[in-house]
Amino acid sequence: MKRRTISLVLLIALLLATAIVPVGASAATKVKILKVTVDGARVRQGPSSAYAVKTSVKKGGKVFYLGKMKNSFAYIRTSGGTQGYMYKGFLKSYGTCYKSQVYYSKKSGLKVYKKPSTHSSKVTKLSKHQHVIVYQVKGKWAYIKTVSGKGGYCQASALGKAF
Repeated sequence: MKRRTISLVLLIALLLATAIVPVGASAATKVKILKVTVDGARVRQGPSSAYAVKTSVKKGGKVFYLGKMKNSFAYIRTSGGTQGYMYKGFLKSYGTCYKSQVYYSKKSGLKVYKKPSTHSSKVTKLSKHQHVIVYQVKGKWAYIKTVSGKGGYCQASALGKAF
């Protein structure tokens, strides 16, 4: 009987705790990843084709949706860190991750290794400001994946928080 009472009290406490957390707070911690469906999709300074082009993204490239839609244009951030507007017809859903997982390379040529060792084989190199998703940190090493899907280990100190 005592065990049942304790379980009931814990259940009620858990329900109350989840009711107190605002609904928007948990949703705000995620970011959508979108895939570009046309080659040379333009990232513009504002939400129409009248605005200047900041950069373009190749077909298959991934961008982060920053939660704002205006005039059929989505406010996005490229994997290289450029923020701007892209026509929503050029984008389709690819996945989600937590904003706290998104980092960028602080330097150009950051090496990504198969294992957490500089003696391991190289998987790829990151360009400066290239965004990655961090899945785990072990000591001074971070296990990351690029938005194109390449995974491996890099020096955690060479990464900065993107959001």
